[in-house]
Amino acid sequence: MRLLDHGLVIQRINFSESSLVLKVLTRLYGKQTLMARGVRKNGRDGRRAALSGFHTIDLEGQARSQTAMLVLTRADIGHARHRILHQPTALAAAQVMQEVISRLTADADPCEALFDATSSFLDSLEGGGDPLLHLSMGLGRVIHLLGYGWRLAGCVGCGRVDNLAFFSVKRQQVVCSLCGGPYADRLLPLTSEVILAMDRLDWPPDSSTLSLHGAGLLYRIGMNCLARMAGGRLLTDGPFRAMIG
Repeated sequence: MRLLDHGLVIQRINFSESSLVLKVLTRLYGKQTLMARGVRKNGRDGRRAALSGFHTIDLEGQARSQTAMLVLTRADIGHARHRILHQPTALAAAQVMQEVISRLTADADPCEALFDATSSFLDSLEGGGDPLLHLSMGLGRVIHLLGYGWRLAGCVGCGRVDNLAFFSVKRQQVVCSLCGGPYADRLLPLTSEVILAMDRLDWPPDSSTLSLHGAGLLYRIGMNCLARMAGGRLLTDGPFRAMIG
C-alpha cells in the first residue's frame, strides 16, 4: 500500500529513542497513522523540520499490507507556517484545533472540506488573525463538518423563533428566555450577534460583526459541544482560556 498526499500533523507520539508515531490529517485519505523511523535521532533529516510546527506537508508513506502501519518515507514542507510557533496565543489556538481533529475524526474517513477548513484556520493564525475570533468561528465550521451541527430554527421547548436567549448543549439547540429562564444555570447564554454568527459561520471572520465578547461566548458554546462529543473536556482548552482571560 502506498500513500501520496498533502497532510497536516495533528499529533506526535514518541516511539523508542529515535522514532515518532504521527497522526496526520490528509486531504484525500482522512486521518492516517504513520511511523516516522529515525526522525528524532538524525538532526539533518529533512523530515524532522517538515514534521515540526503547523506546516502543510507533501508526504509519502508505504505499508507492506492493507493492515500494516504506514511508514513515512518522505515529508517535505509544501506550505510553511513558521510564525504560529512564536505567537503564544496563536500556538495555543492551533493546539486546540489539533486536539479536536485528533479526538473527533474517524480514521481513514476522507473529508477534503475538513482539511481545507483546518488549513484555512492555520493560515489565519499565521497571518496574525485574532486567535479567539478565528478559533471560535473555526470550531463552528469543524463541528458542522463533523456532523454535529447545532439547530437554530427555534426554541427546543416551544418552537418560538424570537427572544432566544440560551443554548442547550445537551440538545444542540437554542432556547427562548421563557423556557430557559428556570434552567439558566444549566444553559449557555446567547446574544443576537452570536446567533447570527452561528447561523452564517462567515469565513474569514470579521471583528466588525462579532465582538470579543461574542467570540468568547461562541468559543464556550463550541468547546462545550465538543467536550460532550469527546466524552470529556479537551486538554488544550484550559491553557487557551488562561491566555485569553
